[in-house]
Amino acid sequence: MRVAQVVTYVSPDGAFGGPTRVAQAQCAALAELGHDVQLLAAAPIDVPEETEVDGYRLRLFPAHRLAARLGFAGMRAVGLTAALRREAPTLDVAHVHLARDLVTLPAARELGRSGVPYVVQPHGMIDASKNPLAGPIDALWTKPALRNARRILTLTDQEDAEVSSIERRSRTLRIANGIRVTSPPPLEGRDPTVVFLARLHPRKRPVAFVEMAARIAEHRPSTRFVLGGPDEGELEATREAIARLGLSEVFEVRGPVAPHDTDGFLRSASVFVLPSVGEVFPMTVLEAFRAGTPVVVTDSLGISEDCRSYGAAVVTDGSVAALADAVIALLDDPVHAEKLRAGATSYLRDRLDISSVADTLSETYEAVTVE
Repeated sequence: MRVAQVVTYVSPDGAFGGPTRVAQAQCAALAELGHDVQLLAAAPIDVPEETEVDGYRLRLFPAHRLAARLGFAGMRAVGLTAALRREAPTLDVAHVHLARDLVTLPAARELGRSGVPYVVQPHGMIDASKNPLAGPIDALWTKPALRNARRILTLTDQEDAEVSSIERRSRTLRIANGIRVTSPPPLEGRDPTVVFLARLHPRKRPVAFVEMAARIAEHRPSTRFVLGGPDEGELEATREAIARLGLSEVFEVRGPVAPHDTDGFLRSASVFVLPSVGEVFPMTVLEAFRAGTPVVVTDSLGISEDCRSYGAAVVTDGSVAALADAVIALLDDPVHAEKLRAGATSYLRDRLDISSVADTLSETYEAVTVE
């Protein structure tokens, strides 16, 4: 099949995070199945670019921000919608990684107008927002995009409910995020390092990670802490917390970690902590599983129950004390850490292999093209 996927933003530093990683992994796996695949996105470039990556075409268009304070929501991809319009007669199906932004919403509208059957995957980004702009945007753009999609690919029951609250005629289908599964490298011999890898956004709670580090340092002064990810409003508060708590000697703020460096970053650690709240299905957790790095998360994670049932991660209530206790237990007990690694590997192989996700997508694409 001739497939086009659209995601908001692709950049060397991986600034858009999970949705981009998911789209790239899906496109590569679909190409392996023999599909003719292209991925379109905005990028930090001046003129359009096209390259072949992992068997699919990556088509990038100049990103233009209407206002910096709007972040990705105010980003356009100059020329992307016009390219979709030209490509429409050649496409069998399209897949939009949908967000409330000026890249994916216009893309969905253009696909609908062109008669190309399409599915959308919101990644938890289409929720019951309290932002005053959400109502007008939803009325004009989001509701039609959801209504006209042949399927909405959702990750959790909560996401089903959120999407249906915006457009009750949505046709949802459950899908998992997927990752290429490999045998995890050994944990033995790694330095006692605890890492965070996510956008520095209030929802991700990087300051809570710093406060957790202070508690751990009291018990294990030799432990080091590394915080990776692009700033989305919390960098200054994070640095202030590090200084206030006297952690400068044991704490490193790495900044953005390029996607091709993610595996190495996670493999260098003894524990990965994601203290975020309201998280649906974060790819960094899956990447930490693959890296063989024990994971600590909160119970608001969309996959927290699966993590518990597989014994894949320590699931906490999200409090600083609980996060710290979980990390200390993993650092102090290698047997506990190895059990967690085994559970994570089983979870990946049973439920999160990208090859299985690609099979599901192929079946879905075939189904929607004959409706």
